[in-house]
Amino acid sequence: MRTFAYTARDGQGNAVTGTLMANTVSEVGQMLRNDGKYPITVRPVDDVSLPADSRSTSGMGIKISRAELIQFSTQIAIMAETGVTLSEALECAAAQAVKPAVKALLEDLCRQVQAGNDFSFALARHPRTFPRLYVTLIKASEKSGMLSRLLSRATEYLRDEQETLRRVKGALTYPGIMLAFAVSTTIFLLAFVLPKFTAIYSAKAAALPLPTRVLMGMSDFLVSNALLLVFGAATLAVVAYFFFRTPLGSRIWYYVQIRVPLIGPVYRKLHLARGLRMLGTMSGAGVNLVECVNTARDLCDNTYYRELWTNVADQIQTGKQLSDPMFTSPLVPRSIAQMLHAAEKGGKLGSVMEQVAGFSEQELKETIAELTKYIEPAMILVMGFIIGGVAMALLLPIFTISKVMASG
Repeated sequence: MRTFAYTARDGQGNAVTGTLMANTVSEVGQMLRNDGKYPITVRPVDDVSLPADSRSTSGMGIKISRAELIQFSTQIAIMAETGVTLSEALECAAAQAVKPAVKALLEDLCRQVQAGNDFSFALARHPRTFPRLYVTLIKASEKSGMLSRLLSRATEYLRDEQETLRRVKGALTYPGIMLAFAVSTTIFLLAFVLPKFTAIYSAKAAALPLPTRVLMGMSDFLVSNALLLVFGAATLAVVAYFFFRTPLGSRIWYYVQIRVPLIGPVYRKLHLARGLRMLGTMSGAGVNLVECVNTARDLCDNTYYRELWTNVADQIQTGKQLSDPMFTSPLVPRSIAQMLHAAEKGGKLGSVMEQVAGFSEQELKETIAELTKYIEPAMILVMGFIIGGVAMALLLPIFTISKVMASG
């Protein structure tokens, strides 16, 4: 038999710890449940823990999709809620996993927990799968003993974030496809269709209309310099890629992202809604407010919103309220700052923050719906103008030539 250290909840919900002699983790869990306790963690005390800075063999850990993460997190949360120990839940989920990456991840988590390491430590070994917010919530659950509740909270956050990103990508994909189709169609007409008409028009002694002459000039330039243009476009794309990865380029890119008409408001509301949802989720779990803001900053990829959260964290540490720097920031609507200020006065910042996050996400959904409603007719008009203009420039000389032939 082996000695196992356990953390559990008694019938009144109080955290209790101790050790038991048993053959397996499952046996310890059964003994605790028979005693009216709900096991949270069970660890063999005779195993050697890994170093605190250890990483999985792949360096950055195993990566699985966000949908797979949500699915297995929901499984673990339900099993933990019913009193199953964490190691048992991980073993069960690993046994049922079909995809090799998911199975390997769950087996690694199970090994770490059974070796006596914290669950949050095991998760932190795979940063490509588990965001910092997720790990922070699990770390908070290890202190409070509310694993199933905070795991469910983390899963809800991931699900809401995935849905929000799906809406934004859906709103931007359609105009992107339409614009790419319009550009490719125009290039096809200029490179392959118009040169055939040029041979016909050059044989006629007729003055070509200005739109046709401009279009023929563009066509000649495109055909004569095709290789140079392809090379130039590829070079420009590579230079732009590396430039926008520099601090200056990144700053310019994110400035354009949040300031461009129509799309800018969507990105501003997206970044704000994600940050507020993160703050609400973590503060509701009892995480320190400065840690909440720092996590929101670290998980935000937009330079300007990172600066906003950095300023908020600095102001909080000097004794100011969360809402104070938000009142002065152009990135935060005054109505949202006012709601947060009222929540601070009422001492209900955590719960109100989640409501404000829901309000911001609802605004984002309405903005996306409004944008989508106008994008389709706008793109049809743009495509009609481009392709119709090319067609008219091709057909105008026909009328001119017919007039010349009739007068002759």
